[in-house]
Amino acid sequence: MRDADIRPLLVRAVRARYPDARVMDELGLMYGHVRVDVAALSPNCLHGYEIKGDADDLRRLPEQVRLYSEALDRCTLAVGERHLHKAAPLLPPWWGIVRARQVDGALVLEPEREDQENPEPTAHATLHLLWRPELLALLDAAREAKGIRSASKGRLFRRALERIPADELRAHVRRVLVTREGWR
Repeated sequence: MRDADIRPLLVRAVRARYPDARVMDELGLMYGHVRVDVAALSPNCLHGYEIKGDADDLRRLPEQVRLYSEALDRCTLAVGERHLHKAAPLLPPWWGIVRARQVDGALVLEPEREDQENPEPTAHATLHLLWRPELLALLDAAREAKGIRSASKGRLFRRALERIPADELRAHVRRVLVTREGWR
């Protein structure tokens, strides 16, 4: 059982759970340092799904878990049976787990552990999902862009973190991602 076997089934399940969300493959976090295999983007939630098929290894999973957990509202691991018992201890208790297994010759996804809301997402990590023009628009809307319109993305980023409450920043990022055009 490989990622390519699990992914189409997972995408259908995510679309059913989040019918009004933008569902996409390979959402980059922290400037592409890691990629979320499948992401559901809605104004209320950023839910990331990592796929680990039986042919995969788990070496990168701890770093993926750390970065997903900093930026996303909910996270779920979709895992083949080979890695289920090795992967589960590597996840925080709020992460969901979906088991991919063969039943009567067909691949099925079965909930192993229900996902919960992330207790400690950071505005810093979530804000990295914005492009420079989107950061500037955020600062403009908050009347915090004066004197830094031509500044680097890093400076805009720092200003947003200093002047806008974390909950507002995270909500803004969710709204932008749902409506963004030109992803690739």
